[in-house]
Amino acid sequence: MRKLLIFILVLVVVSSGCYHEVKPEIKVPERLLPEDTFVMVLADIQIAEGAIEYRRENHIYKNDDMKRFYAYVYEKYHLTPELLKENMDYYNTDPDRMVEIYDKVLAKLMETQAEMELKKKAKEERIRDSLAQIDTTIYVRRVIKPKPAFDLKKIWPIWKK
Repeated sequence: MRKLLIFILVLVVVSSGCYHEVKPEIKVPERLLPEDTFVMVLADIQIAEGAIEYRRENHIYKNDDMKRFYAYVYEKYHLTPELLKENMDYYNTDPDRMVEIYDKVLAKLMETQAEMELKKKAKEERIRDSLAQIDTTIYVRRVIKPKPAFDLKKIWPIWKK
């Protein structure tokens, strides 16, 4: 009887130790975004999130900012929130692929940042050039009136002779 009880106990322990992980079945979305488009969507979402956070930190945040920024991304790529979620769920089923996708997103964001810095430098250079072209002598002649010359005849009538 004791051997039977030990056998049942071992059988229960062994059977409970071996389990089958039930993974939710993710079906392919009705409109699967190509990987390069998905990368651009995620990059734009990151930019929108950054803009929202910037506006919050600088106290210029409005309640509808998040809706407006996300609506712009959805409109740009002809998406709905549900379709984006379906694509996220589908691509998240393969973690290695998602790591590659986020590496591409990071590269895209760095490229965008470099472009923005170049535009900023070009704008500063144009301002510097335009300021250098201003003729300061014209400005001085218009704004600062010349003082009349010193005339001794007006001060001392003796000199009139």
